[in-house]
Amino acid sequence: MRKYIQIISFLLAAVTLSGCENWLDVKPETEVNEDDMFNTEQGFMDALYGIYVNMGKSDLYGGTLQTALDMTAQYYSYYDISECPYGHYQTFEYEHPSCTAISDALWMRIYYCIGLTNNLLKYLDKPEAVQICSNYDYLRGEALALRAYLHFELIRIFAPDVKKNPEYKSIPYRKTFSPDIEPQLKVKEVYQEILADLTEAKQLLSNDVIRTNGPDWLGESEKKEESDDVTDKNEGYYTSDFLKTRKYRMNYYAVLGTLARVHLTLGTTDDMEKAYDYAMEVIESGKFRPIQEEHILVSGEQAKYRDILFTDEFIFGLYSAQVDAFYKSNFDESYRVEKILVNKLSDIYGQGTRDLRQTHWFKTSWGTSYLLKHNADLEYAKEKVRMITLAEMYYIAAEAHPAEAYDLLEEILPSREIHSSLPVNAGRTEVLTEVLKEYRKEYIGDGQFFYAYKRLIEEEAAILPLGINIPNENKVLVWPLPQDEIKYGDRESGIWKTEINNYEK
Repeated sequence: MRKYIQIISFLLAAVTLSGCENWLDVKPETEVNEDDMFNTEQGFMDALYGIYVNMGKSDLYGGTLQTALDMTAQYYSYYDISECPYGHYQTFEYEHPSCTAISDALWMRIYYCIGLTNNLLKYLDKPEAVQICSNYDYLRGEALALRAYLHFELIRIFAPDVKKNPEYKSIPYRKTFSPDIEPQLKVKEVYQEILADLTEAKQLLSNDVIRTNGPDWLGESEKKEESDDVTDKNEGYYTSDFLKTRKYRMNYYAVLGTLARVHLTLGTTDDMEKAYDYAMEVIESGKFRPIQEEHILVSGEQAKYRDILFTDEFIFGLYSAQVDAFYKSNFDESYRVEKILVNKLSDIYGQGTRDLRQTHWFKTSWGTSYLLKHNADLEYAKEKVRMITLAEMYYIAAEAHPAEAYDLLEEILPSREIHSSLPVNAGRTEVLTEVLKEYRKEYIGDGQFFYAYKRLIEEEAAILPLGINIPNENKVLVWPLPQDEIKYGDRESGIWKTEINNYEK
């Protein structure tokens, strides 16, 4: 029986929705014979590239995810909330039709990407894959890490914080490529699976060239000429081409950064130590450096090369063909009047600050501020998405190890042209308050601040920054599962039926 992989259609997405009864009726737009595709290493590479391409779609990291989460985090406002598809996230109306359409598409896209990783892993598990693929460890390591990364995104959105309710039935952790319905796992079980995938990925990527050659290494050779020998093992390319510019792929340090995030979220004493260790390994590697002032303050003909995304700090970045159009249509003042606006910058950055994030990420006109962080007119911002950055590693290390917070913040904040107000011997309460402020300054446009607040909301020290009003309520901190998932997957809806505190396991 012939087997096919669907590259363009959403057949895989329907399969990974864990229960849609009509998934077999979906007709693929394009079919590539799987047996042919995975006969060469280039086929495996193309399958991996396809995961990254789909992650960059506008309904995921190409704009939607960050914008919806940042609306929830109270970064934005809108002239007329009824005209903005993301506006109801600002008021936590997750069951409004505009919100359910967005979150359902996001859910679908993430599981589509997970389906692609599982299909790739299925073929990598075949004995002949090791002989076919000279870059086997990279292929398997990246796929496992991406699977963990994507499930981690889902669990933080659609389930309560693990510290608050580890027994809560949450999402399925899909490890196979099939239409079978996978069971909902408890929150703590999902985290166990995430850590297992990341641990194996870390081992597989232990010899990543990024550790010796750095994140911007361009390899040793370009594409093979027609006259060159081309083997079935790596058709058309030298091996080094696959290993270029590793910071735009799930590399060894990106795995460490994800592990730091996960352990920080788990939040036990042991986990905080691990979060600190992983973050510090990235920092102390010396492979990444804080943004240099001369890379931002560029004028004249070179102004288009201003690095306002701070790409020097990318531990994991993503190319997205759709991110520029998304931000132009939703944020760019020049495109049309109805735009997503940034709430008071003075609440975020303070009065009279020279913070480079404030001076270069926004445009203020007639008292109205617009996000310019993804300015497609600038070469280093075009088609790029910030996923994990060096600054985040400093903030994680500071939060996880308050005794070193002052020194850590003083290493990273001068690159933003500011200094921390944190006392040298600050206690945990002061550190958390300061770090939360820095998360808020750093994460606008990245979709990460809501997670930071969700983690810390139960902490006595988690003081809401000025201008933020995020209630500590279950139905604010947890998005509802898609209705199709509940209907066809026979899922428990959790807090959207019964409050967490009364939830029966």
